[in-house]
Amino acid sequence: MRYGSAYGSYYGGKRPGGKRGASLLDVVMGIFTVLLAVGLLMAYLARYIPPSSGWIFAFAGLAAPILFIANIIMCLYWVIRWKYIGLLPAAAIILGAGYLSLFFKPSLSKQYQGETKGTLAVMTYNVMGFLYEDPGGNRLSSIDSIANMVARYSPDLLCIQEFQARDSAQKAALDTLFHLKYNSVRYKKTNSRGGGWGIAVYSRYPIVETGLMDFPASNNSAMWVDIVISPDTVRVFNNHLQTTSVNSSDRDFIQSHEYLAPTAETEERVRGIASKLRRNYLVRAQQADTLAPVIHSSPHRVIVCGDFNDTPLSYVYFKIKGKLSDTFAEKGQGINSNTFQGFFNLFRIDYILHSKDIKALHYETLPADFSDHKAVFARLKLPD
Repeated sequence: MRYGSAYGSYYGGKRPGGKRGASLLDVVMGIFTVLLAVGLLMAYLARYIPPSSGWIFAFAGLAAPILFIANIIMCLYWVIRWKYIGLLPAAAIILGAGYLSLFFKPSLSKQYQGETKGTLAVMTYNVMGFLYEDPGGNRLSSIDSIANMVARYSPDLLCIQEFQARDSAQKAALDTLFHLKYNSVRYKKTNSRGGGWGIAVYSRYPIVETGLMDFPASNNSAMWVDIVISPDTVRVFNNHLQTTSVNSSDRDFIQSHEYLAPTAETEERVRGIASKLRRNYLVRAQQADTLAPVIHSSPHRVIVCGDFNDTPLSYVYFKIKGKLSDTFAEKGQGINSNTFQGFFNLFRIDYILHSKDIKALHYETLPADFSDHKAVFARLKLPD
């Protein structure tokens, strides 16, 4: 009966450590499941909690796209194993189902391709100073490339962050290249040659009034312009909020997964990056607290553009958005909604928001290698 004994051992016997090994795996996976579900629930709360009151929630909001995907994987894992713990990540996902449209938009409907007459084409772009880095590490001008892209999409309204002109002559050349008659440029830093670095709005329609919201002790700022689209006036906000201060070296470190092999050096590097993010979360939240009342007390309909440097599940985003509509949530398409080209291309941090009675007809991000951001383009319809 030797064969029978072997047969029984293979199918019904207890392999040394076999059952114990499976139980240990379940325990480890169970701990991961709980942590991921709690992390996702914390991400949902990030919109309500200022970083000054709980900065850990801001980090959870930053990781929301990863947490969504990880919880889906955990849910599927436990379903395959027929374990009730799979209900935990499922419940976490269901509780935040309303937020999914801020990150993922399945392509279920056709993009708007109809008549453009009577609509307002809006583009926002962080141009990184009109400089880009080639594969050899050389910094080259992107002015002509960006001007060609702008000409191809022909926006009526162009909001630029990290606008840079070395002197007044280059500023005049940019005005010509963008083919938009009216503009307002607000330099955060100026030089003696009539140039500088800051933010700008170019418009096909007359700009009748402007305002600046300068953020003290920061290289960032926001501005607004009133444009007349007869017979209405629309107030356009162009915002560039506090940067993360995470540089290309930090991004390379994160994307290389060096932190997965902990050493004193990598641990110190991780702490340094986390400290930068935390510090700038606090600054950005203060800027949003200053900016939001100005936006929401506007005497006119508003269009809010710019680089918020924060994700859709963040205190900053919801503070600024308030009751406004998000063009991506209305007309975006696809799973990869990122506007920042880095950190695994996961993050949407550039936005076009608008008053509720303005209708979004079209939304897209424009793939281009002229900046570490993508341009965002939307077509809006003002009320008749």
